Amino acid sequence: MSRIINGKEIAEKFCDQIKLRAEEIQKQGTEPHIALINVGDDPASDVYVSKKKKLAASLGISSTIYKLDRNTGEIELEKLIRSLNDDSKVHAILLQSPLPDHLNFRKFIDMVNPEKDVDGLTTINLGKLFSCNSEVSPCTPLGVLHLLNTVHPDISGLHAAIIGRSFIVGRPLAQLLLNENCTVTTLHSRSKNLPEICRTADILISAVGRPLFVGKEFVKPGTTVIDVGVNRIEKDGAKKIVGDVNFDEVKEIAAAITPVPNGVGPMTVAYLMHNALILTRRLCHL
Repeated sequence: MSRIINGKEIAEKFCDQIKLRAEEIQKQGTEPHIALINVGDDPASDVYVSKKKKLAASLGISSTIYKLDRNTGEIELEKLIRSLNDDSKVHAILLQSPLPDHLNFRKFIDMVNPEKDVDGLTTINLGKLFSCNSEVSPCTPLGVLHLLNTVHPDISGLHAAIIGRSFIVGRPLAQLLLNENCTVTTLHSRSKNLPEICRTADILISAVGRPLFVGKEFVKPGTTVIDVGVNRIEKDGAKKIVGDVNFDEVKEIAAAITPVPNGVGPMTVAYLMHNALILTRRLCHL
């Protein structure tokens, strides 16, 4: 039976540290503040943004939600981002994805001041990550690395296979793991012999967004499995959240595995707060 990597418990302990850092900043006369931009009517985005605001408040980080209609035009969104860039009381800016179809996420994330880019997703900050010169990296990859370190304090030399190559998870995660001296294989929809390659990995990470895609045929005994996927399916007449990994199958083979929910998700939000404090310190020269 696998060790279950409880992301919720690990995130709570990490947030205790973040709260202490926020208190230190407040004692120096600065209130960390994050702007949360949410465009459209995606129910999942509404839930995620609400959770981020709630966690921020519990840690002593103030926040403002900017909720925009799904028909918001490019000029209106650009005007908001520029105004937040110029607001000295705003230290961190999050642009919630996905945006409505008529708004290009890459275009608008690159309008965010890189010094306020709490997700580390601007082209400038991704470039710094790939040149090993970043102070703020994407939150989900940071959370994955944190969870891995609870099982493997030293991942140097281990083989990590990542299914998924998005700019939000797969690509930056590959770079973070390379920075830790992992051997990294990035797999995707065009990859051949996917299960066979995955079975060579010491660490298997799925961020492909396909429910229950990774079964026991992908996993060699003793592998650590990290499931980044969050998929909503209907089962037995009820809606259910599942990961990319068939948890019930894989837990019998893997040495350690994250559940969905309460795996990577809580760590992602925790690192959002962690990054917000880094940006606050840098902007305020603390």
